[in-house]
Amino acid sequence: MTDMAAAGVTNADRSGSIWRLVLPLMVAEVVGSLELTMIYAAMRSLIADFGSASAAGWLITSFMLSSAAGAALFGRLGDLLGRRRILLAVLVISTAGSVISALTRDLGWLIVGRAMQGAAGSIVPLCFGIVREHAPPGRVPFGVSMLAVAASLASATGLVIGGVIIDLADWSMIFKVTAAMGLLATFCIAVFVQRDRAWDPGAVRDDLIGGLLFIPAAVGLLLAIDNMGHAGWSDRMTLVYVAVAVASLAAWVWRELSVPNPLLQVRLLARPEIGWANACYVALALGAFQGGQIMALFGQQAPETGAGLGLSATAAGFLLLPANFITAACYPFVARMVERHGPRLVGAIGFLMIVVGFGSLILWHHDVALVMTLLVIQSIGLGVVYVTLQIVIVSAAPADRVSEATGMMTVIRATAMAIGAQTVATLLSAAGHHGAGVVRFPAEADYITVFLFVGGTALVGMLIARKLPPRLTAVARPH
Repeated sequence: MTDMAAAGVTNADRSGSIWRLVLPLMVAEVVGSLELTMIYAAMRSLIADFGSASAAGWLITSFMLSSAAGAALFGRLGDLLGRRRILLAVLVISTAGSVISALTRDLGWLIVGRAMQGAAGSIVPLCFGIVREHAPPGRVPFGVSMLAVAASLASATGLVIGGVIIDLADWSMIFKVTAAMGLLATFCIAVFVQRDRAWDPGAVRDDLIGGLLFIPAAVGLLLAIDNMGHAGWSDRMTLVYVAVAVASLAAWVWRELSVPNPLLQVRLLARPEIGWANACYVALALGAFQGGQIMALFGQQAPETGAGLGLSATAAGFLLLPANFITAACYPFVARMVERHGPRLVGAIGFLMIVVGFGSLILWHHDVALVMTLLVIQSIGLGVVYVTLQIVIVSAAPADRVSEATGMMTVIRATAMAIGAQTVATLLSAAGHHGAGVVRFPAEADYITVFLFVGGTALVGMLIARKLPPRLTAVARPH
């Protein structure tokens, strides 16, 4: 009886301290989201400093690629060695990357700094794991929802905050702000999040190295895309990069299928619901997820250069703000739509809205109000697809493999986002306008090509969505 009473007191104490657990984790999530989105506001300045959208685009690509690796490596290490311990290490690496980026003007070192910042890609799964580990079971949904709100609001406001910084200072100030936020988050986690439970160092084995063979595959493809932009597909180096990508991908798949405890459960992709949902994610990440990068640059670019709306960095940040807030407000209704109408129909409708939004931008992209309206349409579509695919994957995965399935989804999405970011940057450099010196801004034809690319990937996604289960009840639910 005494033990039961003690347990009840302990549980009550833990329930009462949910905010003490969640608030520092929310600070960490804000850091990861701001590091991803604020740099979009600086793209015009970065192009002016480094000469082309393709060169500046590597600052986004390196972050995305590092995020994919971080989601796999650090997420797995967190499960094995303790999530708080690994989260602190991730924040230190990310903050060091911000410091390097703030202190250099060399593109190479900036790419290194951004790659270190990309370690923040594992913050979300680590924070979710900490909430599930330390919060009372009845408070876990609340904790997870608050973390999702923090990440969503930070992403929605990141462009605006970045725009204000660019208007008042230069792009290096963005990295100074993220460095300060990283230090704050590190302090909050170290002081307010309870220590990890017992851990076994000997558990780090099997596939932590072999499972990362997908990184040279992704890098090879990114280099091929970049080289193709100025040398063509028939160039020898382009073919070499493609060969490296194909060989590395084949080696990675073989490795993941041959070890008993792989870093990424490739076998789960054999489940039709999970495989097709991830294929939809690839289409979404290649195109629609690049909206922030595209529209932040388009909004700031002066019309005298041949394209753009000529807005300040702050005003350009507001282009996507209404869309992001309206989309976040729609999230609770998507689950009901999926339950009632099924993932296949809801997913296809979401992709169709993206096609309509970016397809219309091909013809109508000169009026700010109309552009914002079209961005709301595509953003709602993106949100509908995003939530629908998460529901499908979580529902289809075996109960004991949900974390692995969602972790693999994160890696695939981040890798596809990296490839999409470099593709967009290459397309925007195709026939750009030459300004002072060697500065090269995209021409109107380049933006139209990019709008076509995003609309085309959404159209492909809509076709793939036909392979999603017609009803959620047809999906193998976890028990």
